[in-house]
Amino acid sequence: MFSIGQRVVCINDDFEPWVYDLYKALPKKDKVYTVRAIGMGRSNPQFALTEDAEIKLTGAEFDFLILLKELLNPDDPHSNVKQELGFRAERFAPLQEDEVEEEEGELIGVGAGEKTWEPEVAVR
Repeated sequence: MFSIGQRVVCINDDFEPWVYDLYKALPKKDKVYTVRAIGMGRSNPQFALTEDAEIKLTGAEFDFLILLKELLNPDDPHSNVKQELGFRAERFAPLQEDEVEEEEGELIGVGAGEKTWEPEVAVR
């Protein structure tokens, strides 16, 4: 399982069409994210239309869900509990250490830390 603050990589960004109506921000495959929170929540919901043509939640599975620091979403509109829409943990994999080192190397760049000039000493 994941821990808060852990960096993860999205391995599955294939979403059902209804997801695009509820979520404001979705993870993208191969992008790196930071776990903000972990909890239990609903996934794979089933919906039905009422006689008044309203969408009603008729069932769902329970899964470990994670919230990501980089993505914020609205609360679940089909829940009586105020809870932000999260993502199934199985959509993510832990970021491997060699991936972190490679990314850090790219951020440092060529010549980082080299002194390229010497300050002049004032003469009186």
